[in-house]
Amino acid sequence: MAELRGHTAPSGIGGWLYLVALGLCLTPVRLVVEIVRGLRPLDPATWHAVTTPGGRAYHPLFGPLIVGELVANAILLLWALVLLYLFFAKRRIFPRVMVAFLIVRVLIQGADLLVARVIPAAAAAIGPSVYGALAGSALVVLVWVPYLLRSRRVANTFVR
Repeated sequence: MAELRGHTAPSGIGGWLYLVALGLCLTPVRLVVEIVRGLRPLDPATWHAVTTPGGRAYHPLFGPLIVGELVANAILLLWALVLLYLFFAKRRIFPRVMVAFLIVRVLIQGADLLVARVIPAAAAAIGPSVYGALAGSALVVLVWVPYLLRSRRVANTFVR
């Protein structure tokens, strides 16, 4: 175990890593909720309304946006489950995979917002909470990426 100024360097799941563990455990639940919400537009009547040319809610990007959100959330869900395993198995690769996950999640949210803003019916539904969620995700990146990359506890915990 590493020594730091005569003290044992922190290791193991403790300190700020408890918050990482809590976030990791909640992430799959949040993503499942998003996937369930994303299934609503696949209802035949709704899907027909947003994907049929000439319809009031039609836009050529609406179908790809709906499918893209579902696919992205499914991939993020699988990724989050892998992260849970890597975290609790204390695998050396965990911090880098987690950093990539956090950054990709923000990029997906940003891309989703940009596409939705182009679709009038979707743009009308964008409220402050959508921008707040994106800002929150960006803040998570700003806080946790440096921690995961520079923390002694992280370096001493994820060693397998």
